[in-house]
Amino acid sequence: MSKNPNLRIKKTVEERRQDILQAALKVFSENGYKGSTTAEIARQAGVAEGTIFRHFATKKDLLTAVLEPKIIEGLVVLDKEKRDSSPEDFFRSFLRNRLELIQENVGLFRLMFAEAQYHSEVREALFQGILGPGMRVIKPWFDKGIAQGIFKPLPFIPTMRSFMGMAMFYGVFNYLFPDIAPEKTLEEAADHISELFLHGLTR
Repeated sequence: MSKNPNLRIKKTVEERRQDILQAALKVFSENGYKGSTTAEIARQAGVAEGTIFRHFATKKDLLTAVLEPKIIEGLVVLDKEKRDSSPEDFFRSFLRNRLELIQENVGLFRLMFAEAQYHSEVREALFQGILGPGMRVIKPWFDKGIAQGIFKPLPFIPTMRSFMGMAMFYGVFNYLFPDIAPEKTLEEAADHISELFLHGLTR
C-alpha cells in the first residue's frame, strides 16, 4: 500500500480522466458531435455521468480535450527534431505529420469537419484543438522563410488556412475515395502537396 494515499487518489483521478477521454474518442468517432451524449460516454467509460462534468465543464470542452493531445504532442516533437531545418523542409515534415494524424483518426476528423459547418461548438473545438496549435508552431517558420527571402511576404492567416486546408481535405478525400490515384506513401503525398503549395503549377 502506498505510504501517501493522496498520491494514489491523484493517480486514480487521472486514470479516470483518461478513461473518459478514450471513451469520448470512440463515441465521437462513431456518432459525431451532435449524435454523442455524455451519458453514452459515461457508460463507455464506466463512470457516472456527473463524473464527466467534474473533469470537463461542457461537451465542447471534452471534445477539445480529446483533440488537443493528438495535435500538440506531435507538433512539439516535430518542432524540436526540425530545429535546424530549412523552412521548406519543415513545411514538408509538418504536412507529413498532419497527414499521419488524419489517417490515424480519419473517422473522427471526417465527422467533425462535416459537423463544423452546422455547430459553432465544433468549430471552436476544432480551432482550439487543431488549427490554433498548428498555426502557433508554424508561424516562426513562416516568418523565417520570409526573412530569408524563401517565401513571399504574404499574410500569415489566409496563407496557413490554405496550407492546412489542403492537408485536411486531402486526408479526408483519400479516406472517402482511396482508389482515385492514391500516392503510395504519406511521404509522397506530403511532398506532392508541399511542392504544389510552395511552388505552384507554373515552371
